[in-house]
Amino acid sequence: MKKILLHIKKRLYLYVAVDFVLALLVGLYFDVQQINIKAISLFAVFLMLYPMLTGMVVEKIRRASRNYKLISLTLFFAFFVASGTAYVISRTIFVNNPELALGIILVGAIPCSNMLIGWSGIADASVEDALVIAVLGLLLIPVLSPIIVKLSGGPIIPIDTGSLIFTLLVYILVPLILGYFSRREIIRRKGMPYFMDVKQYFPGVSATGILLIIFFSVAKVAPKVIQHPIVFLLVAVGLFGYYIIQTLLSVSAAKLLRLNYSQGMILILASIASSQAISLALAATLFGSMTVFALSFKPILQVLYIMFLIYSLGPKIQKLLEGSKKKADSESLD
Repeated sequence: MKKILLHIKKRLYLYVAVDFVLALLVGLYFDVQQINIKAISLFAVFLMLYPMLTGMVVEKIRRASRNYKLISLTLFFAFFVASGTAYVISRTIFVNNPELALGIILVGAIPCSNMLIGWSGIADASVEDALVIAVLGLLLIPVLSPIIVKLSGGPIIPIDTGSLIFTLLVYILVPLILGYFSRREIIRRKGMPYFMDVKQYFPGVSATGILLIIFFSVAKVAPKVIQHPIVFLLVAVGLFGYYIIQTLLSVSAAKLLRLNYSQGMILILASIASSQAISLALAATLFGSMTVFALSFKPILQVLYIMFLIYSLGPKIQKLLEGSKKKADSESLD
């Protein structure tokens, strides 16, 4: 089992590919519409976050919350730069399809996915910094997102603050508390060496949560993928265009400001990841079926791109940022 978990972390992209194909087949040949996807998603997100928060040193959160430069820069990119990128795509790629345009506007306006925490752990970035940014981002959504959508050409979106608080409690606070006590009990009973040994398997456990989310998201929309392949391709072009632009801008900012890899990757991931639960819930409640249709593909495409970012581009980004950091340090010594 331990070898499997290590293999999942190392070859996650292969597992996702198999997961995607299996989910597509299941969705086409079996009726999965009656399955409670919300409950499964809740479990999957918990499975993704709990191991990462168990491995996190909670005492470092106070220090992370003082990292004002990283926090302010990341939130600026996540809300304002992202919404600017989404606006450009909505007026170009989706110019003749207002419902798809609204979908990409929601992607840019509702950032800071809770999964930023899990992805940061998989990418070997600072989970403590990611936690602080994810919490602040969720709290800012009711304030900033309606304004951003209005300025982008969409209607004002009423966001249910109660649902937002519930999301915050379930997706972040509960795993954080359980993770803290689990970590403390493991160290108390087994000792720190044992904890550090089992900690290497936590990303593999988190990755199984990703696989669950992908499987049921794909199975749910599988018939639509087959019936409307052109729309799917159009959505894919728009979203991948959004991810690529955000990556280029955030990597450039990280290099310019001489962030190290751990901080730079958080900036990049936060610029890309967006809250699927909130945006999809709003679309289903307030907007047309094509907006929901477009957003239903986002978890699939977002996971694929982020895995490509971490596993393929990650070493190059690390080399780029750490090289800049070493050069800056040597210059300061001189």
